[in-house]
Amino acid sequence: MSDSTPTVAAAEISRLAGVTRATVSNWRRRHADFPAPVPGGSESRPLFDLAEVQQWLRGHGNTAADSPVQRLRTVLRSEVAPEDVVALMEFVADPASKTTDPVREAVRAAVGEVGVRETLTVLAERGLDGPSTGIYPTDQPVAALMADVLAASASPAPRSVLDPACGGGTLLLEASRIGAASLQGQDILPVQASRTAALLGTLAPKAEVDIRAGDALLADAFTDLEFDAVLSNPPYSQRDWSADELALDPRWVYSVPPRSESELAWVQHAIAHLQPGGTAVLLLPPAVAARSSGRRIRMELLRAGALRAVIALPPGASTPRQVGLQLWILRRPGQGLPKDTLLFADTTRLPNHGGEQPDWQILADTVVKAWRAFDKGDDATVPDVTAVVRVMDVLDDDVDLTPARHVRAAVDPDNASASAHAAIAQLADNLTELHAVADTVREWDAAPGTVWRYVAVGNLIAGKAVRIVTSSSEAVPDDAPQRAVLTGHDLLNSRAPSGLTAPGAPVGDLIEEGDVLVSRLRDDHGAAQGTRVAEGPDIGAVPAPGVLVFRTDPTRIDPWFFAGFIGSPDNAAAMYGTTTIRLDPARLRIPMLPLPAQKTYGAAFRRLHHLRVTAHTTATAARHAADLIATGLTAGALEPTKEA
Repeated sequence: MSDSTPTVAAAEISRLAGVTRATVSNWRRRHADFPAPVPGGSESRPLFDLAEVQQWLRGHGNTAADSPVQRLRTVLRSEVAPEDVVALMEFVADPASKTTDPVREAVRAAVGEVGVRETLTVLAERGLDGPSTGIYPTDQPVAALMADVLAASASPAPRSVLDPACGGGTLLLEASRIGAASLQGQDILPVQASRTAALLGTLAPKAEVDIRAGDALLADAFTDLEFDAVLSNPPYSQRDWSADELALDPRWVYSVPPRSESELAWVQHAIAHLQPGGTAVLLLPPAVAARSSGRRIRMELLRAGALRAVIALPPGASTPRQVGLQLWILRRPGQGLPKDTLLFADTTRLPNHGGEQPDWQILADTVVKAWRAFDKGDDATVPDVTAVVRVMDVLDDDVDLTPARHVRAAVDPDNASASAHAAIAQLADNLTELHAVADTVREWDAAPGTVWRYVAVGNLIAGKAVRIVTSSSEAVPDDAPQRAVLTGHDLLNSRAPSGLTAPGAPVGDLIEEGDVLVSRLRDDHGAAQGTRVAEGPDIGAVPAPGVLVFRTDPTRIDPWFFAGFIGSPDNAAAMYGTTTIRLDPARLRIPMLPLPAQKTYGAAFRRLHHLRVTAHTTATAARHAADLIATGLTAGALEPTKEA
């Protein structure tokens, strides 16, 4: 542990005080008594004495936020050196061990509040010396899709899975969800390797786990071992991947990767660790499909039948958000002749949520069904989304594997016309429904400027009018049925639960009808609604760590009244954070109204919720129809009607 004087940066001060970074900057400018920076910082990132900051906050009537996660971040920043985080991650994997160390007590408190996964993320921020490290995590929806593709393959269900660049362990955890019993991983950063080991040791306790630290390309920890499958999100655009030292490596069966093609080195590394007939799913940047320097390797992969599918994801589907990444599905050639066809999928044409996030349920269902059909030799055609192409037709001068190019070339005029007409008909139905819902909120009475008397949610909890449904730490049998998981992003995007529980993962209390569901996350402005009352698919789902579940006493608090007011922008005081705005339930408040008045407001909030959902659905249908028509026009499959 660090012996230096505890210091904090502006980001930690904002978390302590429950305010934004801009507020901290204003305090520094406007208050002459604000603590002066101490040595060790820089002009762009000054550091302050923690004790002085806490004393200043108390003197100005600002009580430090009492969140265990905030306290852990502050303790880590002030008392723990980055190289000491590995030991804390090992403690997370064995939280039952006795300790009097205040740092470990802070870790244990954070686990109790947000769970193992979120706590490991907080520890990793310190271990990686800040959240901005250039390391791209594998977002859970993408990881789940990759595992589901693997499970849908015609090859036997994988029992052993390798991730040679395991990062935070998301992909290996998803591999355990689909039944893999042996999980191996490697990461160049010891912090990430320890994080994965702790995560799997806690959330996949019955699996055989072996996680190593080290550079998998230069110092492969699993030399000569073969696995049923490989799942990986390898590093992008590595300049120093030791190309010269590895020039004669036996893994380069499909040609030596050029210095600028580190991703194709990872592709061949993955294939080298597969058993004959085994499947690998890799997440790669789109440039790998078209760069001229990688043409030779792409050609050899196709000729050998090792590359089976390329699936383009829309921008925003995964980090980095501005890039539309691709899934490459590979198979180590076994007995028999190479396959003579290749599957391309361009999911950018599928419906999304407000142009920012794809509809993961539609995207995942489409991709998994198409891959399953293709791998079994059935028809995998999805109009305007997939194309099955002969390998010989791809082996031209460029060997360009960009999916949009091949999907567009395969657009069928009859299918394009039928799809466009069907999309327009669906849009008309949505517009009719939107008009009907809008009619329910057309008339409102003017209010005389009511002045509310508010009550804090903490007081309602103390009075047993409301309680927060907590998660459980008790494991369940591996053969227990999987349940739907509702995430904070599901709430922000007004969609049904999108995830599934992992085998043996604790589920806690399930969501019940009438529960008030609140996303802990908000957008950068804290403006997203992210609040609703459980109904339909929500009932029986498991709340993810990013979801707060309130259960009200209906004889005292109307659920929709409660949901409407705690989801209001007026509750901005309950939000804290910098780039990601989070919600502190103890600081929420609602007006004090009798139950009949609550029900009147609750009915109004419910109508507004349905208006938001219907408007979102209609906007999605409009974009989908426009995209289909544009594709048909630009591909020559449709032509505009002549004006009279």
